[in-house]
Amino acid sequence: MMSLNYSQVDETLIDKAREKIRKMFFSKCFMERWDPIQRETNWTLTGRPNEKHHRKILPEYCYNIIDLQRRTTYKAFSPLSEVIKFKNKKRARKAKSVAEAKKAMTIDFEKLGAVFGMGDRCQIFFENEIEQKLRQTGLLKPKRKQEFELYQMIFGKEWLDKKLAEIQAGAPKKSLEEILEEKASAQRAKIKQAVPVWHERAREWSPEALTHFHAGVAKGSEGFLGHSNELKGEKKIKLRDTYDTLLLAWPEIKEMMGAKPQKTRIHLWEWLRPFSHARWIEIEDLEQLNRLCNEIKLRLKKPGAPFKVK
Repeated sequence: MMSLNYSQVDETLIDKAREKIRKMFFSKCFMERWDPIQRETNWTLTGRPNEKHHRKILPEYCYNIIDLQRRTTYKAFSPLSEVIKFKNKKRARKAKSVAEAKKAMTIDFEKLGAVFGMGDRCQIFFENEIEQKLRQTGLLKPKRKQEFELYQMIFGKEWLDKKLAEIQAGAPKKSLEEILEEKASAQRAKIKQAVPVWHERAREWSPEALTHFHAGVAKGSEGFLGHSNELKGEKKIKLRDTYDTLLLAWPEIKEMMGAKPQKTRIHLWEWLRPFSHARWIEIEDLEQLNRLCNEIKLRLKKPGAPFKVK
């Protein structure tokens, strides 16, 4: 999400950016935008399995941004193919003891631990990041109506209406906030349980495996986030907020690409301008946007001669 740098920015410009992001998330909620990004990020991090037959669900430029994040933010992550290597998959599936499993596969417990360490830190980061950033925009005030709007922007009206109906029918005494917190807590508990479960498996495997596993957990946690919850690799991404915005704006950019006639980078810059003026993204003019589009292969037409109808 955007870093929301308000220093020395006219409040009117911030209001325009707020209104822009309101319209953006009410036209397609955050989760509708984020779900395909998360799915394709997972696919990329796991080594792009079955790539020949994989149907890409995002514009191509998104995958170039995700690849950059893989090399920086998610550098400590290893795909499963590097963590577990099978000597005999059939024997591995039928293994009923550690001794039998060892004959059929090898496990890099340090890399496995790093995956779990990152998973735990990712959960904490994204839970805090989403709501904190939306609150900082000023879209959410301590009033019931604004709180309801926040959930609409994150989850969408259809999901929210369904959830409210479930609450009224099955838990009339619980608020929507309590329901969401229970859901988040259950997810956190599931992730945290993975470490103790694999602690036992590593201990059964060998003393060395247990040592490597916990070294990996620490490496994964520290390699993803610092002690102040800053992304470790973000300093290597000079335009992090711009990249995040372009990822979340994939529906609007996809529409620009498919327009007849196709929109140009000028149209994209006009769309991004309120965020730039509010300093929510790093790029400041069309020239910078042109360079960025070339780097990530965001294929919108460069400014040129006016379109003529034949």
